[in-house]
Amino acid sequence: MAVASSTALVSPAVAAELADDGEVLALPQASGDDSESPAVVNGEAATSASGMGALLLDGEFRCSASLVAAEWVLTAKHCVLDIEGDGAKLSPDRLSVRVKSLDRTSGGGVVNVEYTKVRTSHDIALLHLTRSANAEYVRLPTKNPAVGTTNYIFGWGSTNGYSGASTYLKRATVEVTDTDAVDYYGGQAIRSYKINGYACYGDSGGPQFKLVDGLRYQVGVLSTVTSSGGVCQGYQTYASVPASLDWINEVAGL
Repeated sequence: MAVASSTALVSPAVAAELADDGEVLALPQASGDDSESPAVVNGEAATSASGMGALLLDGEFRCSASLVAAEWVLTAKHCVLDIEGDGAKLSPDRLSVRVKSLDRTSGGGVVNVEYTKVRTSHDIALLHLTRSANAEYVRLPTKNPAVGTTNYIFGWGSTNGYSGASTYLKRATVEVTDTDAVDYYGGQAIRSYKINGYACYGDSGGPQFKLVDGLRYQVGVLSTVTSSGGVCQGYQTYASVPASLDWINEVAGL
């Protein structure tokens, strides 16, 4: 995790101490409390892992993610960079994705990553898998959600607001407050505030959805959360998928 500013990136431990008030990347934090509430932070347990993926680094949970095609995974750019080190792209042979499971630690299947693509000036990345995930994938919209509407967020992030990551997939409802926000890298983003729950550490890269005629469309990829004293506060900022749709379609051949 690092403070979202133009200053140099710092380690998660240092960032937690510095994050008195501000936007921080929502990478997993070391757990100081093994207890779990039934959702991301509050919210509710997800009942389906359709379209979801848990990104693993050296076999350990790194970020939440989503499937956009049989061999393509969408997540945040900072999830595939060595944020805690020199900021370079992580070697793809260290990355894999667990699919078709509510449990990020078991079940479903794990597919290796062949290579990654990142978008300049946007917190968006695509991961090409070594084979088909044989799983359902998400729909991508052409327009951002309207301010004031209810959206839905999913992820395996912290359930206590400050540490750890949930073993099981969670979901929450949020209200869209701004569609002209900026993500960690300055790209167009969607900002929202908690209704029955909110994003936190470990939800990075996870999706935000809107409903259109009863169908779910992914409008965002989690970039940052608002933190005070290292504790998530209920606001979250998602990189806009519609703003990167042409890039996604070009790279993934959709």
